Amino acid sequence: MLFLFKLIGFVVFGGITVCLDPGHGGTSTGAYGEYILEKDVVLQVALQVTNWLNQVPGVSCVGLTRDGDYNVSLQARTDYANSWGFDYFISIHENAFNGAVQGTETFCYSFEPDDISYQLAVPVQNSILDAYGYTDRGVKVGDYLHVIRESNMPAILGEGSFLDYTLNWNESYLYAFNVDDHVGVQAWAYTSGLCEFLGLSVPDYGNGVILMDNLSPGFAVDDSLKWSVQASGAPWMMNCITASAESGRTASWASMIPVNGYFVLTSWWTSGSDRSSSVCYRVFHSGGFTDIYVDQLAGGGEWVPLGYFSFSGECSIQILGSQSSPGVMVADAVKLVPALGTQQAETSCLSVVRNPSSSFTILLPSSSPVSTEVLIYNSAGRRVSTLTGTGSVEWNPVDLPQGVYFAVEEDMFQSIKLVYIR
Repeated sequence: MLFLFKLIGFVVFGGITVCLDPGHGGTSTGAYGEYILEKDVVLQVALQVTNWLNQVPGVSCVGLTRDGDYNVSLQARTDYANSWGFDYFISIHENAFNGAVQGTETFCYSFEPDDISYQLAVPVQNSILDAYGYTDRGVKVGDYLHVIRESNMPAILGEGSFLDYTLNWNESYLYAFNVDDHVGVQAWAYTSGLCEFLGLSVPDYGNGVILMDNLSPGFAVDDSLKWSVQASGAPWMMNCITASAESGRTASWASMIPVNGYFVLTSWWTSGSDRSSSVCYRVFHSGGFTDIYVDQLAGGGEWVPLGYFSFSGECSIQILGSQSSPGVMVADAVKLVPALGTQQAETSCLSVVRNPSSSFTILLPSSSPVSTEVLIYNSAGRRVSTLTGTGSVEWNPVDLPQGVYFAVEEDMFQSIKLVYIR
């Protein structure tokens, strides 16, 4: 099946929309490499382009003609793009010939100067050339290609490299084992070329940020009939979805982790008077899972830190309803921001010294700026204190109930658990 926008009926887009088309899939394998097939390479690239574009202000929605390994006809690909009215269509492919040819080429509808597909193809071609440094095989006319000819919007088709190349190195090996982030380099190049064409700011390459929205691949809900689309209230990207925070109700985000390590998890939701004050985020990480409770009555329309976790290979975040948290819960977006590696984290994270009077001295990392802000959250995710200092800060919770609190260093995205017992 096609990856459609889940739970959306009639949609009016409020920004630039892009349809990504990972070529082939299912029984259509595409080019053969010794270590990997084209259908698998281009899907990996497209998923990473999706993640990059999700971080670009001005891009409101990214769609995929497929988000897994299954057959999608050429007609179905263009029908999907045309029916949803995307602004741009980018088909992602890899080439093959005789094992001795290497290079990059991009196809558009025509060479007419006013052809927008040509205007888009040029910066995308140049960006992939800069990324890989392969032979420039040029921008070419591809009006005979179905996905270019039958798309109602400007459309291009990129051939990033020759997958079967083995003369001086094995190209398929670079993809299969992602040597020097070979997949990510191409994904960022597509993003960079598109952003240059659109005049938008491209995220810094290598920032490692993983951003998942309710429209992203890997997002799922327990029962689509129980969730509703909401476009008001400053959602991330185009909209969010809401449901009654009843027991058994779940939504989840899942993604592969390109580089293992420590990440700060933040979440975005829309606030409202009907929101649940205790929504559970269950974070599956390298050490198992951790439940974090947040108050969605507050904090809407901004990134709220939930914690500091180690991930390896993949990540999964759920929100769970329960009988103890009446109201409406929101599933919108979550973001993982790389923090320090394991060894550094053990020596550089926030640390704490407990005073006899039950107050806390929070020691700040040596890498912190001159003046550092530390936010204190309770176990429901409500901010209860804001502290500012240099070297260390003092927190005295004398007017607060005993329990578990979290200290989050705003700039370095590090957090520690504070257990307060009167």
